[in-house]
Amino acid sequence: MKIGLVRHFKVDIMRSFFMNAEEFDKYTAEYDVAGVIKNELVVDKEWDKCYCSSLSRAITTAKTIYHGEIILTDKLVEIPTVAGVKLKFHIPYHLWAILNRIAWIRNHTSQPESRKLTLKRINEILDVILEEKDKNILIVSHAGILYEVRKILLARGFHGNRFLKASNGKLYVYENKNL
Repeated sequence: MKIGLVRHFKVDIMRSFFMNAEEFDKYTAEYDVAGVIKNELVVDKEWDKCYCSSLSRAITTAKTIYHGEIILTDKLVEIPTVAGVKLKFHIPYHLWAILNRIAWIRNHTSQPESRKLTLKRINEILDVILEEKDKNILIVSHAGILYEVRKILLARGFHGNRFLKASNGKLYVYENKNL
């Protein structure tokens, strides 16, 4: 069985280098509805079915790169994030991202979804996907979700490409010859 992972295309939005909490939350809300910049990736031949996040940037990517059956699911939406500390002064965007990821990992109440709940929904959809042992499945989702999916697939006996943060519009392939 093969599983292909694709992070949505690059989002067409500008961001400030420095942001306060209010600006960070506004940016993340705008990011969720912004369009994408398509690339030339097409992966029709290898895949029997595609599971896709229900966020528009993932849907656009899936419909562009794959022309077979696409199943939309909320279980593959990105890990939601908000500014955990309501700072009035500006800090770099990347520091916001790190602070919020740490808060999520530690199941801090400032984040909309705990790590425990995120991993539960990812495992639920992977259980459904892995029941289709005779099929090659494409998953189109987001950086945070795909990082966790990759770790789970490796723990379940799959082998494939390693990444810390999936590149936009790039295919990563995992295979388990025992399924």
